[in-house]
Amino acid sequence: MNLHAQIIEESGKPKFAVLPIAEYESLLNELSDFDSIEDLADYLRAIKIKSENKTWHTLDDVKAELGI
Repeated sequence: MNLHAQIIEESGKPKFAVLPIAEYESLLNELSDFDSIEDLADYLRAIKIKSENKTWHTLDDVKAELGI
């Protein structure tokens, strides 16, 4: 998602972000799938790790390596 936010500063530091209503509603819709900000953070970390990891193993391979 590409946000088109207008940033409002106070004392030279970002204080508020104003979004077009369609982007705000889309963002709310996406965030409604998560129960907490921690859940969102976990999801984003998992997506990052998944994109960085190019080697995947089957469950059977992992079990065999662990001897279970």
